[in-house]
Amino acid sequence: MRQSVTAPRVSVNEIVEIYWRFLSRNKQYAQHFEQYKKRYLSDQKAAEAEAVVFSLLRAEKQNPDIFEDPGTGGPDFLCHPSSTDSFLVEVTSLDSDSMSKKSALPRTMTGAGGGAFGLITEKLLSSAKNKARQLGGRSLPGVLAITSDYDFAGLLMDRMAAQYLMTSAPQINVPLDGRPEYVTTDFAHAAFCSLGLLDASGNQMITPRRQSISAILLITIHPNESRVVGLLHPEPATAFDPNWFPKVPYLQFTHWPLTSGKVETEWILGDAEHRDAAFEHRLIR
Repeated sequence: MRQSVTAPRVSVNEIVEIYWRFLSRNKQYAQHFEQYKKRYLSDQKAAEAEAVVFSLLRAEKQNPDIFEDPGTGGPDFLCHPSSTDSFLVEVTSLDSDSMSKKSALPRTMTGAGGGAFGLITEKLLSSAKNKARQLGGRSLPGVLAITSDYDFAGLLMDRMAAQYLMTSAPQINVPLDGRPEYVTTDFAHAAFCSLGLLDASGNQMITPRRQSISAILLITIHPNESRVVGLLHPEPATAFDPNWFPKVPYLQFTHWPLTSGKVETEWILGDAEHRDAAFEHRLIR
């Protein structure tokens, strides 16, 4: 009789332990290892996020290497999805207390329940603003990985969160003259673009912003897996090829350049329904 073998479930603590060993055993990372130890003591969640993202990239054959310079900083990882392609990854972690405060959700999940909550689009945008310069100036695609292990992060960093970060929240307009209502956006909290000046025809121009960030990955860290959705910049300084990481569903503008009269987005890659991509935590030797 054929027996199925189930891979052992790997915890975040085990991922951190393996990453710790990886850094400690490689002499070229001696300074980075010392900084990582200090970071683990001062901001454990940020240190865990770094280890989880590195492990995920290794498992998905992105061949990450440590890129951050201990003296001058810079993006965390340099990935090599092929012998001719490279991209940079910067990891940032959102703390549970601030996410709870912003969303009005409890600090921890204690059981079944329901109620209203708010999205954290402004907080996600703040991460993009803070990290844009760090990914710039290197002529390589820059990927910002925004992570959280908050109990309700799956609600706050899903496909709807990606949509709002791409275009800002929709605004319903109801004309007083009886015409049908319609939906607009002001791009106030959009990561990749903003409203600009009027063109020669009087149409509102929409201009690109934060072009150093070629793509954003929203990563929810669960005890034994991570779930990921992505956003693609419509006009980055250097383009990121989503096929380097095809399991992830990516949101993009259907047409670019945009006009103020028509803003459409679409999901590409991932599974047939473009659901959050699930990546089980794996030990990488």
